[in-house]
Amino acid sequence: MLGEKVTMGQSLMVTVFSMVIVFLTLLIISYLIKGLQSFSQKDRDEKTVENIEPIKTEEKQEIIEEVEYSDDEELVAVIAAAIAANIGVDISNVKIKSIKRVPQNTSVWSKVGREEQIFNRL
Repeated sequence: MLGEKVTMGQSLMVTVFSMVIVFLTLLIISYLIKGLQSFSQKDRDEKTVENIEPIKTEEKQEIIEEVEYSDDEELVAVIAAAIAANIGVDISNVKIKSIKRVPQNTSVWSKVGREEQIFNRL
């Protein structure tokens, strides 16, 4: 069929034939996946029907504690220890003159998103 010279019609026929085979293979794979999903779904339905138990509802009381930093000396000691550990010197060599709170420019959502990314890496 294909000789030394390949015509445009022959190359087009090979291309179409190859594409049909690829799409048929993908179609067969998708039906196999759907069949396996329905098979595993039947097993799940049977297991969940057997394992259903009534859930007891209990009233839970929320405990809310407000933490206030009334002891500024403790806060200064913690900050001094963190700075000393970061720069690698003794705590007695760290002198803190003033502590100013930096306003938060980011939203709570972005802060929580960053914390989740950090904790997922640990």
